[in-house]
Amino acid sequence: MGKIVMDKKRWIIFSVLVLTVAIAIFISVFFVLKNIKENSKGPAPSRITAGIISEMHYTDLVEVSPSQLSKHYSIPEGVIEDSSLYMSKSSDSAAELACFLLKDKNKFEDLKAAVTDHINSKAAGFKDLNPTQYNLLKSFVIVRNGKYVLVSVGSNSSADGKFFNDLLK
Repeated sequence: MGKIVMDKKRWIIFSVLVLTVAIAIFISVFFVLKNIKENSKGPAPSRITAGIISEMHYTDLVEVSPSQLSKHYSIPEGVIEDSSLYMSKSSDSAAELACFLLKDKNKFEDLKAAVTDHINSKAAGFKDLNPTQYNLLKSFVIVRNGKYVLVSVGSNSSADGKFFNDLLK
């Protein structure tokens, strides 16, 4: 069998070509794996809210039926895939915990606008009625982690947000 002999110029061209192909394959695999991670199914929003309620020992929240979500939030069609909403049992309390699963992480701003409208509307009702609850509404927490969004109104909102992020690690 004959030996394949390449001169120096052809060897350099061959090496650059092999290196370029290897880099292209590496980059393609990286983007595919990143996309798979972002689109993988994680826990249902109902499991997230139930976990937070259990961990924080909330007893004054009641689950709102998914069919009733539109009575509280005006979320545009195609923004969320799933949701879980808990509100205070008492009309004197503004406490609320909600978790939303976005259809696409780029829809966050649409959801954030709907949440802000809901909170502002609710705050208007508490402004003169109960200043403490009004202040809780004004300091609500909205936390995004990938395609998940948590909305928390209450005295432990910051802790809810931290636990939410811990759940999704």
